[in-house]
Amino acid sequence: MSENVLLERFAYTPVGTFGKFIFDEFQCFTVERPWLDNKPRESCIPEGVYSLKLGMYNRGGYPAYEVIDVPNRSLIKIHIGNTMDDIVGCIAPGKSLGFLERKWGVSSSKKAFQEFMQAMDGIEVSTLTIDQYKP
Repeated sequence: MSENVLLERFAYTPVGTFGKFIFDEFQCFTVERPWLDNKPRESCIPEGVYSLKLGMYNRGGYPAYEVIDVPNRSLIKIHIGNTMDDIVGCIAPGKSLGFLERKWGVSSSKKAFQEFMQAMDGIEVSTLTIDQYKP
């Protein structure tokens, strides 16, 4: 059960922002929308430290974490999705990076999401730190 989740981004591209969730013994890849100055529903969110709160992903009808306190943004969820077209300003986990349906993205998002939720172990509130990878 983690109280701090790290999202370490390693690629900011026009076809998506890619990174890795890292906490405790858990790791998986992530896909987000490209950086577009934090524009709601079209951009990944700025690097920084945010709260994660367990709630529901209403469009999918399942429990999911929401990223709280992002300036000028709301309803940013961690949910199932394989390419940036599956998310509107949210974050989708995946087991690996790949080329899916003619787009770059992450594979096996449903499995990665289930493993993420299991690793979070139902913790109600956590911290998400988003940072750029530094070798």
